[in-house]
Amino acid sequence: MFKHMTADMYIDDVASIDPENLKKLGIKGVLFDIDNTLEPYHTEKPGRATKELFERFTAAGLKVAILSNAKEPRAMEFCRDFTDNWVAKAGKPLKKGYIKLAEIMELKPDEMASVGDQLFTDILGGNIFGCYTICVKPIDKIEPPFVAFKRFFEKPFMKGKFHAE
Repeated sequence: MFKHMTADMYIDDVASIDPENLKKLGIKGVLFDIDNTLEPYHTEKPGRATKELFERFTAAGLKVAILSNAKEPRAMEFCRDFTDNWVAKAGKPLKKGYIKLAEIMELKPDEMASVGDQLFTDILGGNIFGCYTICVKPIDKIEPPFVAFKRFFEKPFMKGKFHAE
């Protein structure tokens, strides 16, 4: 199980991910978490930086999607007028959301990357599914209580993984 708690890449923010490097690894599609990965919690709409990120990845020939454990109304509002490729209530770290997006995007697990800020959902789920996993620093320290609680248990796995530490 501990091997599933290690990301393939640790990076300070999503803007630092190079789509060309992902393509060299055989990646054809990228699944992004919303909350504290692309935008702070409860941001209703994607900001300019998120839209530009998706445009940059798409221009590089990568498929992009949202894979979120958020409830459907939240994810739907975020993705409306932004992307049709999204799954809410994904159940991460379980495989169901990954499987659905793999089918929609017509990709195999080893052709996908999962990007997120939480080890117990984004990274664990991506590793179980067989994706390349990218862990980013959380954008904001303000988080729901349950997420803040889980951060305590993530600390031993995260020590020294990011540049600023």
